[in-house]
Amino acid sequence: MAVIPKILVFAGSVRSGAYSGRAADVAQKELAMQGAEVTRISLAEYPLPIMDEDLEKEKGVPENAQKLGRLIMAHDGLLIATPEYNGSIPPLLKNTIDWVSRVRRDGGRPVRPLAGKVVGLCSSSNGHFAGIRCIN
Repeated sequence: MAVIPKILVFAGSVRSGAYSGRAADVAQKELAMQGAEVTRISLAEYPLPIMDEDLEKEKGVPENAQKLGRLIMAHDGLLIATPEYNGSIPPLLKNTIDWVSRVRRDGGRPVRPLAGKVVGLCSSSNGHFAGIRCIN
């Protein structure tokens, strides 16, 4: 019996009409056609403050980072479609990864949402390098 992989797909930008959002939509459809169970989310649904260890010490890991951590743990892998900002990943994506990496407990049990996760990356840009500098 074949195992159906569960893949979480999101874009590193939430801008209306962003190339990365379009790439994530195409990836979602293609993964589903290949037989995966796909969940497509927008990072706009999980707003987070700027990563700050003082804030974390004072208030703990934000609830939205914990929700994302649980969602990531419920999937076998991730596909991230990201734009390139100044030759690097966009601040929204970096901030999200930083916060989710701080999730250490869920319901009293130790967790590491990103540990051992299979991740596929695709990039998009209207520039000459098509976003490749942000994912290499």
